[in-house]
Amino acid sequence: MILARDRVAATRAVAYFLMAGGAVVGTCALLVPGFAGGTTAGVFATVVTGGAMVLAGACCRVLPERVPEPFWVGVPMLGVLIIGGLNLATEDVSVSAHLYYLWPLLYGATFLRQDLAYLLLAAASVSDAAVTFTLQPVKVGVTDVAALVTAYCVLTVVVTKLRGRADALVAALEQQAMSDPLTGLPNRRAFDRDLAAALADGRRTGAERCLLIIDVDHFKTINDTWGHATGDKVLVQVAAALRSAAPEGGASVARLGGDEFAVVVAGDTLAAQRIAALARASVADMTDLPDGLPTLSIGLASTRATAVEPEALLAAADRALYDAKVRGRDRVSVVETAPRRRPRTVPQP
Repeated sequence: MILARDRVAATRAVAYFLMAGGAVVGTCALLVPGFAGGTTAGVFATVVTGGAMVLAGACCRVLPERVPEPFWVGVPMLGVLIIGGLNLATEDVSVSAHLYYLWPLLYGATFLRQDLAYLLLAAASVSDAAVTFTLQPVKVGVTDVAALVTAYCVLTVVVTKLRGRADALVAALEQQAMSDPLTGLPNRRAFDRDLAAALADGRRTGAERCLLIIDVDHFKTINDTWGHATGDKVLVQVAAALRSAAPEGGASVARLGGDEFAVVVAGDTLAAQRIAALARASVADMTDLPDGLPTLSIGLASTRATAVEPEALLAAADRALYDAKVRGRDRVSVVETAPRRRPRTVPQP
């Protein structure tokens, strides 16, 4: 993975750098005497280069998703070469000529992986030193090169470190936004994302996907009788039971809210029924309330029986859950046919 940040944002940043740089180069070649070496050929070559940069930038701005992966490293590297070539061709070692190297360096430090950002830093430093020592005596240019390379290093290191810290904070916030603080399970937002991804994968591969909606029976009574601390304990134990029942990589568990949980199963109805049975057995083994063990009502729907849109599958599982409650709770109800048909209750052992 070349990029450390969003692909579209990185490509658009390249677009802005290319368009701005191309416009500056072309304008200076036409309006600043001696900028392109003072020859017609130099002016023509510089204007063409600037125009190509603007065109490439416009393409990136319009079609950021179509840019191939090597482009993200290739463009700033090419930018370093172009800057060095133009500085050499125009025999320009002024401060403004050196400052152009900051553009690709800033991009690399902001968007590229740290090792690639440092590789770009090395390329810019070598290019700037080569041009400076070619156009100036070593004794004259060494001070400039030392100061500029130090500035390039400070810029790259500071920006990459700040970016790393910002990325870590964003990752922590995303984790908090996607997690239920009580049980540690993914929350409803994460469930919606995981369900959509699972169904999209099922459509692509033709594999069956199932959804379990789980409700703790008489949870309000547990809260009212034994207090919310006991109710929270029950929810934590149910979450642990669902985690232990769901195979790693084959199912994702989430808390939808209150006493309702969901399991997205990458498998058929039989696999989902096994998870439901294991979860119910695990709850019976783990939970200890003075008036007995809590039980689970579970609704099961599969993509073989319903439309593959998330809303349709969720609605079917909700209907199956309602059927399980109507039939006395503590059971699993399965939707096996079209959504309008009545769910079938799995015989209980």
